[in-house]
Amino acid sequence: MKGYVKALSGKLKDLGIAVTPQLTQSNGGVIGFDTAADLPVRTVLSGPSTGVVAAQAIGKMTGIDNLITFDMGGTSSDVALLTNGKCQVVNESVVHGYPIKAPMLDIHTVGAGGGSIAYVDNGGFLKVGPRSAGANPGPACYGLGNTEPTVTDANVLLQTQNPKSLLNGRMAIDQEKSRAAIKTLADKLGMETLETANGILDIVAANMAKAIRVISVQRGHDPREYTLVAFGGAGPVHAARLARELGMKKILIPTTPGVLCALGLLMTDLRTDFSATQLCRLSDTAPETLAQIYGQLEEKALGWFDAEEIAPENRQMSRTVDVRYAGQNYEIPVSVPAGPLDASTLSAIEKGFLDAHRQLYGFIAEGEAIQLVTFRLAASGLVEKAQFKPVPLEGPDASAAITGAREVWMMEAGGFVSATLYDRSKLKAGNVIEGPAIIDQMDTTTVVPLHTTATVDAYLNLLLEARDA
Repeated sequence: MKGYVKALSGKLKDLGIAVTPQLTQSNGGVIGFDTAADLPVRTVLSGPSTGVVAAQAIGKMTGIDNLITFDMGGTSSDVALLTNGKCQVVNESVVHGYPIKAPMLDIHTVGAGGGSIAYVDNGGFLKVGPRSAGANPGPACYGLGNTEPTVTDANVLLQTQNPKSLLNGRMAIDQEKSRAAIKTLADKLGMETLETANGILDIVAANMAKAIRVISVQRGHDPREYTLVAFGGAGPVHAARLARELGMKKILIPTTPGVLCALGLLMTDLRTDFSATQLCRLSDTAPETLAQIYGQLEEKALGWFDAEEIAPENRQMSRTVDVRYAGQNYEIPVSVPAGPLDASTLSAIEKGFLDAHRQLYGFIAEGEAIQLVTFRLAASGLVEKAQFKPVPLEGPDASAAITGAREVWMMEAGGFVSATLYDRSKLKAGNVIEGPAIIDQMDTTTVVPLHTTATVDAYLNLLLEARDA
């Protein structure tokens, strides 16, 4: 990895390509090639992290603070929770069964994507994923040799996705191959073909809902109080079904869902993290101890700022500490207030830990000793970011964007209904669309079910809101 990254950096220079020598990392920041070469672990799950960064920026510009991000692609779905505009950073994660002890955004991943394969397990039950058809041969409808049914095949058969072509007409597909693949599965189950296709989508929604409950309900957050931000190539296709599974009423679809992670990279500051482990009881810790530990970390951060040539006015540092009850196996990260480190800092750490423990576990242990474990300092170098610009509202009439209609299976109706088709590139700010409708664009398809209204905001995001039936 180290040799590859350095070779890549040198090759770009040899070719005369003017690029910023930075890579994204899993804690939502970017790092230089040299740092990535020395510590490649920081790039694990780096792609999904920038989607969260972009969603955070969208939430800020729309005034929506509590978000659940839903990034669904071809092989997996990544979800994260943002409360008050912030996503929690965890200091340990598990990737493919391996523990990763590095700061990263708290993103949960499940094997549910457009290419996920549906099958009958040994018990005779319908299952979906994590095995995927990938991009090649891809879903059966691609006609590249795969005959197993996938999530995309279910959408093509039910016509939530265009049954003739994808990528806004650029890629022809074969609906009959989807039908044949799903019929083979339906025969094994003793079910109707369309019923099986709908079952595939139900199971995928249940898998994704389970992932969201891990980051929300299991941590004391009610997903019904959040807005679902759906992106990735398949996110907007499944967003309404997933929101209904969770009882969520609002969905936000960004302007370019399929490339939101790339957009997020343009909104990302440089960042690195420094830490020092020193076990001590909170009650026995003096402010001078905190000052000494964080002083040493700040010296390292200043050296990093200088090495990255970050101007003084663009430097930021934030402090946290991992805290637990003495004897616990897991710590909770707690923010350490900026400014002088004194007795009030220790009180703020205690309050932050107790509040977080109550939020996560539903109780606090009165009288139990509190232990400080690892002291952390995040150093950020602020960079110029891509900006969103609002456009004037042009009224609710969206008729100029209508391209036709087709029969689409809607779970709310339990069958096919006529859905109006819209070209998203022709929608204007202020336009309002009543479901059932399908909104097409090159990088995704947005499904607007029955009893749902989609509104185009001043930044050209789609805001879907469920109405009472």
